[in-house]
Amino acid sequence: MKITYDKQADALTIWFNGVTSDKTVDITEDIFIDIDAAGRLAGIEVLHASEKANPPNLLTLTLKLFPKALEFRIQIPDMMNA
Repeated sequence: MKITYDKQADALTIWFNGVTSDKTVDITEDIFIDIDAAGRLAGIEVLHASEKANPPNLLTLTLKLFPKALEFRIQIPDMMNA
């Protein structure tokens, strides 16, 4: 898994190893998921990430995808403050 944060765009991106994006699906106005041709999760992008983090360096995402929910708690010290 590769996690990047673009401070200028205020966008957090999570890419999963070995999976290539085939299409992007809008989950909300600010959250997008990328899926591969087989329907597997390839990545997640969160726009306005710093506004969604609480406390400031902890971002929790819960995606309810069939058949189960995925929860990511991403704590990267100083990533959003860098």
